[in-house]
Amino acid sequence: MQKQPDAFIVTVIKEPEKGTTLADVIVGSLGITGLLVLASLVLAVIVAFVRVRWNQRHPGAYSRLPPVSPTIPDDSGAESSQVR
Repeated sequence: MQKQPDAFIVTVIKEPEKGTTLADVIVGSLGITGLLVLASLVLAVIVAFVRVRWNQRHPGAYSRLPPVSPTIPDDSGAESSQVR
């Protein structure tokens, strides 16, 4: 008796839809670029907020220097820089 061959599996392949066009690539790249720009803006706002709050709580050495402008009086008791 002859052995029957194994069954064949047939898959139906659909016709390919329209291919990727140059416009699709440009729109996709603009989407990625927009996402990166948005992320960098959010990060910049966060960093700016943190730096402002840090400087408010920890003033730098420059904020303690005596004024050198002739219109601003010197309250430190040192010789004034005003023109006499």
